[in-house]
Amino acid sequence: MGAIESVGSQVARLLPGAGTSTLNRLEHAAQQQTFDRRFVLHSRGIALPPFIVLAGHVMHRRIAETGQVYGALIAGPGYLGGLRSISDPDAEAFYELVALTDGAWATWDPQTVRALAQEDGGLAVGLLDQASDFGAILSLRLDERSFQTARQRMASILIRYGKAIFDTPHPIARRADLAAMIGTSRVMMGRALRDLEADGLVKREHGGGIRILDEERLAGLVTVAAPNGAPDL
Repeated sequence: MGAIESVGSQVARLLPGAGTSTLNRLEHAAQQQTFDRRFVLHSRGIALPPFIVLAGHVMHRRIAETGQVYGALIAGPGYLGGLRSISDPDAEAFYELVALTDGAWATWDPQTVRALAQEDGGLAVGLLDQASDFGAILSLRLDERSFQTARQRMASILIRYGKAIFDTPHPIARRADLAAMIGTSRVMMGRALRDLEADGLVKREHGGGIRILDEERLAGLVTVAAPNGAPDL
């Protein structure tokens, strides 16, 4: 794990409207912890506190009653989540949070953050903006699941995360994670991946990675593109 950006500098960038005193209080109230690869940071059905990823990558994941695994999104350093608990501290989380790499995160007591937001309108607006972005991200993912084939969804994921997550000597995510993210079985995921490889768009690596060979043609498969100004996750 490399150098970790401080909690203070990250919240200052994410919540630029908050006052200096508020940001200092957030920094001192944060509980920082490290985590290991594949560790379940938070289980579904338990209130997820406000958190920020300081280092590494995590995935929001849900396991259906049938055992099918679904991945909502991958988040890296600087991602602020768990905002629902600020409005409803007892709300149960719909997704579990799984570490894809070694890393670190910081969490806050939701009541503390709520009290600060009631005192500082700039913080409240910043949290509202962050929650709005998260809602937009989930809407985009639902559009992808509804209107794209498994092959097209895979192209979307590889365009979005490929260089950082899969196209590396030591891939952050597994191919099983890719199946979860496109919402299909490993068998269908493997078939779609082989089709992309046969078309010369990607190449599977022995270490589990996926090398992107033709990003332009891969992007051409995507039929549900994010609108201008949409969040990046």
